[in-house]
Amino acid sequence: MAEMVGVAMAGTAHRAPRLAGMTAARSAAYVDCFDQHFGRLAGYCATMVGDRHAGQEIAQEAFARLFAKWVGVRDPKAYVYLVATNIARDQWRRDGYQRSAYGDVVRRSPTVADPPDVELRDLVDRLPDRQRRAVLLRYYADLPITEVAALMALPDGTVKRLLHEARGALGLALGDDR
Repeated sequence: MAEMVGVAMAGTAHRAPRLAGMTAARSAAYVDCFDQHFGRLAGYCATMVGDRHAGQEIAQEAFARLFAKWVGVRDPKAYVYLVATNIARDQWRRDGYQRSAYGDVVRRSPTVADPPDVELRDLVDRLPDRQRRAVLLRYYADLPITEVAALMALPDGTVKRLLHEARGALGLALGDDR
């Protein structure tokens, strides 16, 4: 906790009664939200980007953005997961552009291939927005269907349909004939 909000708290203690500009109740709610969700969010992010350190940085950035908008956010957990998902997706794009640019300069051996998880992340990134968010929340964050539905403000059945469609699209893209 202190790592992420240390700057925002400007030297205050971990369980400070107030965070800059917040009432005691709101600052306590923010700290509780952070304590409750940071570890799992960091793991989710690390799974998405394939790097534990980068995952923690993405989670910290998501919580920093939540901190900036704390008063106006109705569902903090949904907010940080969606912000983190978008930050990770932007990182995938940057990494893809870098791989593409370096690939033009340095020709890779035909026997060297991208690891399957990189290919899968690229395919997930190409899914339609609602399918992509459902896949990331369900399979990368390992959230149950009901929680994914609540975070996306959709009925459970719609989330199940989105996941089914996404699995079908990913299977086709990967050449799965099942």
